Amino acid sequence: MRMTAGNLLLINILLTCGFYVFSFVALGSTVPTIESTGAEIVTWFSENGGQARTYAWASTFVSLGLMIFAGQVSALLPAPHRYVFFAGVFGFALTAQVQAWIWAGLAFNPSGLSEGAAQVIFAIAAFWGPVVNASTTAMAGAIAVLGFGEHRIIPPWLTWLSIVFGVEQAIETITVFGHSGFIAPGGTMNVYLGGLLGFIWVGGVVRWSMQKLKKA
Repeated sequence: MRMTAGNLLLINILLTCGFYVFSFVALGSTVPTIESTGAEIVTWFSENGGQARTYAWASTFVSLGLMIFAGQVSALLPAPHRYVFFAGVFGFALTAQVQAWIWAGLAFNPSGLSEGAAQVIFAIAAFWGPVVNASTTAMAGAIAVLGFGEHRIIPPWLTWLSIVFGVEQAIETITVFGHSGFIAPGGTMNVYLGGLLGFIWVGGVVRWSMQKLKKA
């Protein structure tokens, strides 16, 4: 099979999604949350340090794949939309890197952490969820606006998918005020609801991009 730009885009995003899923699977189901006590956080990282560092390792490749995705898709967009889209993906990738290296740092020598320090450092990492919403909203907005006007280049289905994703991500910023439950920082709304919509939206962008690359 001849390796086309569209095939490279698809392979890259499938690998990126694979690493993303693997990173969370590696952590297991007992990960601490922002509601956890300092003692619980220290205990978890003491017993699961290898899993946390595996998560950080996989996150490295997620960020790499996202930057390749940003370069490939932004090349298909007109200015200034391409710059907003690229900046949004870059912001997401950078925030994910910071969050991952904090997890790896906590796993390096957890026995030397006081309970208070562990809780504060972990909370800083948890707030990646509401903060990264600025980047994801920019990503969606840069695509959505291209579906309107006389010279629109985005089909209606992707326009409305981008609007839904962008609005949801903007609403997710309320998790910065959350303390527990669904709207806790780095919790269910950020990771699961936002993550699922993000997967669907990225799939839609890749589908549109592959169609556009075929016509080029």
